Amino acid sequence: MCAYALPAKADYRDSAGGYCCPNYHEAIRPGDEIYLVSTRCLPGGCGYQLPVEQMSVMRYDGEAGWLQSSIEEATADAPVDCTSIFVHGNWMDSGWAKRRGWAMYHELTRDWTPDRHIRYIIWSWPTQRNGKALASIRVNNARADAEAYYLGWFLSQMPAGEKVSLSAFSLGASVIAGAMQLQAGGMVAGRTLDELSTGSYRLVFFAAATSSGAFSPYCRNGDGLARVERFVNYFNCADPALKRFWMLEGKGVKAMGYVGAGGLSSDGRAKTTQYNVSGMMGREHDWNTYGCNRCIMTTSRETLRYDDSPVAAQVEAVKTEAAEENAAEEQAAESQVEGKEASKPEVEPAKEEEAVDV
Repeated sequence: MCAYALPAKADYRDSAGGYCCPNYHEAIRPGDEIYLVSTRCLPGGCGYQLPVEQMSVMRYDGEAGWLQSSIEEATADAPVDCTSIFVHGNWMDSGWAKRRGWAMYHELTRDWTPDRHIRYIIWSWPTQRNGKALASIRVNNARADAEAYYLGWFLSQMPAGEKVSLSAFSLGASVIAGAMQLQAGGMVAGRTLDELSTGSYRLVFFAAATSSGAFSPYCRNGDGLARVERFVNYFNCADPALKRFWMLEGKGVKAMGYVGAGGLSSDGRAKTTQYNVSGMMGREHDWNTYGCNRCIMTTSRETLRYDDSPVAAQVEAVKTEAAEENAAEEQAAESQVEGKEASKPEVEPAKEEEAVDV
């Protein structure tokens, strides 16, 4: 389904909800879990086997800061409503990957009630700039296939039945698209997964630097949407960076973040919602313009946090029912008070005046 309902000029905010946007402050909500998974020191390229178990994992503690953790801890059963993974885009060193991850976390949990909790994972992969611009981008683009295997394997370690959402900006979308293909039992760069997860996923792409046909049944990652419950794609046909995407993948190949996702099957179209946000973004290729846009993030949060899931709806229904019962009880109490007052005998005017005088 393709939607163009977003207004031409949405509300871009510098500050809302008590803090600025983007917010790089390292502050975690009580009950949440935040992990940093890094593959920056791991190889990519050719070869079937990749050292997936050597991924670096850190956990954030509200008092001690970042602590060494493990894949087992990051994927263990946890008292959270869902898990959400954010994959950054191109030209991000380890420091900026962490800052961008914090900014997304604060936007994802903005206005969330204290009784809702999330396991949030910042996925840090080697996309720092090395050498000339185009050459560096091509190297990072080639790395995305190996990174898809790391992410796909990591998803297989998540608890069965876990609600998992993934979001990405720019080149990070190529990593997620490849991971979905692997989770669907497909192959990426000659690699397949030995174990697959059992659940389905929700995806949100911002200015995706992957082929517009990445989820088409006729393209290499065409099976990926089979493992997706909902897919939201924000594309900008005025994006100057994605306009030149063909320089990475070949002449005639257009970016999903530039023209939208095309060639989808009927089932794929039913679970896909796309927004042309060129009226809001203009000639920008910057995550901040997406992450700090109220309209875009409100829609994204609903998908990534499973706010519209049956469980969430049931919780809201219970809250609404409780509020209605309280209101009914208060109204009944007021009616009883009014009835008692009405049944009292009227005071004679003379006595009333005498009482006032006293």
